[in-house]
Amino acid sequence: MEAWYTHTSLLALASLLLAAVADTLWRWPKAYHPLTLFQLLSDGMARRVCPGAGHGKPQHYISGALGAVVLLVPFAGLTAALLYMAEYPWFFESVLMLCLLDFGHDRYRYQQIIKATGQQKKILAREALSTQVARQTASLSDIGIAKAAIESLLLRFMYLYCGVLVWFVLLGPVAALCYRLIIQINWQWNPRLAGYHWFGRPVALLANLLKLAGALPGIMFVMIVTHPIAAFRGMLASPAKDRASLILAAFGAGLGIQLGGPAIYANQKVRYPRVGAQRQVRFSDMTYAARAISRARILLVTFLSLLLLLIWSVNLHA
Repeated sequence: MEAWYTHTSLLALASLLLAAVADTLWRWPKAYHPLTLFQLLSDGMARRVCPGAGHGKPQHYISGALGAVVLLVPFAGLTAALLYMAEYPWFFESVLMLCLLDFGHDRYRYQQIIKATGQQKKILAREALSTQVARQTASLSDIGIAKAAIESLLLRFMYLYCGVLVWFVLLGPVAALCYRLIIQINWQWNPRLAGYHWFGRPVALLANLLKLAGALPGIMFVMIVTHPIAAFRGMLASPAKDRASLILAAFGAGLGIQLGGPAIYANQKVRYPRVGAQRQVRFSDMTYAARAISRARILLVTFLSLLLLLIWSVNLHA
């Protein structure tokens, strides 16, 4: 049993490092990415099982919950069977983790938004941003585009990159897969989107609970790479205490910028609180924000690698 734990820790470390390095150097083509297929399957499932407006809340809840289970179980079962039968499981784990991280596309799209904004191509910037957020972008100003892009990159780092790696270290690749697919379903069935207000609630509740695992270390490293004292004060001063508001408050205060504020979903304005500092976002802040997230990403991978090495060392001498 001790040898198994020791061996597993080393395999997990190798898979984590390979996936993190590969995600930094290479982007999986979106057209051939497995998550693109899952996104299409999620949309197709919603069209088939989402009840109409005339049905009650319980029917929406049941359909949403069962639809998510039908999507998740085959992927989780097949992946678990493949890893169990594989002669070199660390290789398949590395490929799986590279697929699940997929943060290179978010960084690339963010750079496209920076480039379009810097060239005063507002329509192009809005179109690029619309692929990253659920909110409507057609009426956003330059400040609104920059702020929404920063918020999107930050939250995707917290929920995707941090969340996937943390669940991988905690419970293994199948748990990381289930987490990533739940997040994807939640995005496709976002309760703020028209027709999904009740249908998407069961998955949204589960996703919000699971996001805590990645958000806790993620927000700690974000505070370290910006301004820890200012970030902590920003969290305390935040008028809203939900997870997303606290993350934005810490990051905004750490960089000295204001984040949050009203957003439009399905033609309905949602008035989120403004958090962080008082200064409005400037164009240069988009670059500073990306650099801060890159530093936090390096710290996270380093921390998890040291944790796996510690587990290996403890089990080796146990």
